Amino acid sequence: MKVKFIKYLFLGLFNGFLFSCSSYKIENVEFSDFSTNREIQLKKVNNLRALGNIKNLQGRFLKDSLIYRSADLHKLKDLKKIKQLKIQLIIDLRTEYEIFKKPDIIIPTINYQHYPAFTDKEDQLNQARKLVLKGKVNANDAYNRMIKFYQEYPTENPDMIKTIITEILDSDVPILYHCTAGKDRTGIISAFILKILKFDNETIYQEYLLSNNMRKDLIQKRLNKAKHLHFIFPKADLKVLEKLSWIEEDYLNATFEEIDKKYGSFENYTKTILNISDEKRNYYINKFTYNKK
Repeated sequence: MKVKFIKYLFLGLFNGFLFSCSSYKIENVEFSDFSTNREIQLKKVNNLRALGNIKNLQGRFLKDSLIYRSADLHKLKDLKKIKQLKIQLIIDLRTEYEIFKKPDIIIPTINYQHYPAFTDKEDQLNQARKLVLKGKVNANDAYNRMIKFYQEYPTENPDMIKTIITEILDSDVPILYHCTAGKDRTGIISAFILKILKFDNETIYQEYLLSNNMRKDLIQKRLNKAKHLHFIFPKADLKVLEKLSWIEEDYLNATFEEIDKKYGSFENYTKTILNISDEKRNYYINKFTYNKK
């Protein structure tokens, strides 16, 4: 089995595949202490929130309504609400295949950029899905592949990561970036943004895990359906679907540990890979944060 066949499992693979019933029990899920009041309600768009109003290590607060993150915009209906948020740039982190299957609703007045940090030229998403349904993947393997993805995402195509981070931090207009579920690729990019702006690890992880809180009802409905329709794919391991649906601190730990291993520290990664000097970093901090009076 090729490693990359499993690598793409968690990228919203079962989004739209499962619907609602009533018996899945949530257990051992890591939830954020942050309030879900941070969520922006937008019909047919999941996991939408702004990075804002949190305090960094310098005691400065992140400005609200400048940086937004979400799941895909494939079913976006409320164009008026998007305009109210004053978003002028959308960055799609998905693969070409994902975009082909579920393209974003394009808003003519908003600039749209596609920046995939990896590609899926061999249709490995579909192949991975088939392996899951045939019972060729267990929960432990799914967990290990999630860890591997989080290790590889910032290091396989560092130039693209640099492009994404630079585009966000150099933007002078409100910006939204997203992947499929808005939890993994979007979660890593968000963690990097906050790390660069000198937020502490506790805040970074709480913001990261907030995706579990905001996707809780959606995931429960999907896993309920999977449980009730298990007879259709009896070999599929429901624990795999759980691993693909929730995020864990271990995953983000794997990202930062791999960076430390490969580059010495996130500080070195910031300077040598992202090409952000101390001076430029301070500029970004002053640009995106403020002191409360």
